[in-house]
Amino acid sequence: MKRYLLVAAFLFIYSITTAQVYLPFKQVSDYVEAQKANKFDSLQKYLTNRLGFELHYLYPLYQAIGWESKFKTSLGEKRYYDNFSRLLSFTGDYAMAAEYVAKGFDRLSDTTVKSIANEVSQLQNIQYAPAKDAIISNAGYYRVMMINEAYAKPVHRAFTYSLLEDLYKAGYHYLAMETFNNYANKCLDSLNVFTGYYTNEPIGGELVRKALQTGYKLVSYEDTASLEHNNSQRDSIQAQNIYSIIKKDPSAKILVHAGYGHIYEENTGEYAPMGWWFKKISGIDPFTINQTTMTQGSDFEYGRLYYDFFTDRFSITVPSVIFQNKRPFNPMPEQACDIHIVHPPTIFQNNRPSWISLNGERRPVLIQPTERTLFLVQAYYQNEYNEEIQNILIPADQTYIATKEGYYCLYLRKGKYKIVLRDTGYKVLSVKDREVN
Repeated sequence: MKRYLLVAAFLFIYSITTAQVYLPFKQVSDYVEAQKANKFDSLQKYLTNRLGFELHYLYPLYQAIGWESKFKTSLGEKRYYDNFSRLLSFTGDYAMAAEYVAKGFDRLSDTTVKSIANEVSQLQNIQYAPAKDAIISNAGYYRVMMINEAYAKPVHRAFTYSLLEDLYKAGYHYLAMETFNNYANKCLDSLNVFTGYYTNEPIGGELVRKALQTGYKLVSYEDTASLEHNNSQRDSIQAQNIYSIIKKDPSAKILVHAGYGHIYEENTGEYAPMGWWFKKISGIDPFTINQTTMTQGSDFEYGRLYYDFFTDRFSITVPSVIFQNKRPFNPMPEQACDIHIVHPPTIFQNNRPSWISLNGERRPVLIQPTERTLFLVQAYYQNEYNEEIQNILIPADQTYIATKEGYYCLYLRKGKYKIVLRDTGYKVLSVKDREVN
């Protein structure tokens, strides 16, 4: 009941604070309104940060903010919020991305909210342990580990990043990701726009860099004819593609990183997920790890509220696996996975979430706003940077959110960088060298 009152109070405060205009969105809106008619392709039927082969990280903001009514009508409100949230996360605006995900959730009755609060309040014999330790301790017993992500929550990629070195030592030398490009123009031995889709998001990019540096072989497994197949058919082909790795290399151990429920191990009748298909086709039982439900904002309204009540009652400070009576605890029994990770509530420093430090491998670096019309600050690795192909490269980090002192905070590991300063129209204002020691 205490949490229910807190949620109600938050919603009241939220309704007041959101009456104020979010400055970055206001700047984008003013920019779009100032353009001549047809300056941008307003006939586009979906939100995108790709113009041809080049990345334009601000373009979906022009679409979603400048033509909000059009896209809500053409996509439907839920899909609009979902797509916009994913593309916001690419810019580094993780807080607003999480907010837009929740906008698309179905609202629950007060009675249901109270029942969730009551259920969590009655939980007994709850224990928790660091999720990373639990996963690594199981690595020797399995040949395939499958972990999922919510597309608008790069915190999930950050957690998979934290597993790479220890799993490689345990013999996992293949990294298969749903997002990897599986077409003829794929690039899986270095990182650029042809590597994948969610790898264009900076944390996704860092995950790829880390995997390649560690020694992983990157493998794509997406169904290239997915538009012609239903969900179960698509997942069966994904499973066959993953199993083909083992058929070619019988000693292979594989880390699979997929979206949402693809890793689930049960066939509901309406949907047979990739995890279930893989087990059926290969005879191999994968170790499946769900991290999308018990994370801040969750991936549906019931999960969002359950998470809020749970983390209000139990203090979670690191990604954790929950046990009840010494057995893995599953808050959502229909989600058939071996373990469920609870991520701690996000802590923001300099208006950036602390988890983008990647367990301390990256540190906060303040960038002074030297250009009058500065909007977006990007950091590219110097050894990757090439001015001629800059827009097919993936920044190590980027943000358009300034600190209260007016600086921009990027999280960067030791090394040399090209800091690219852009205006609201994505025009490059200047490029500066920066070394992080």
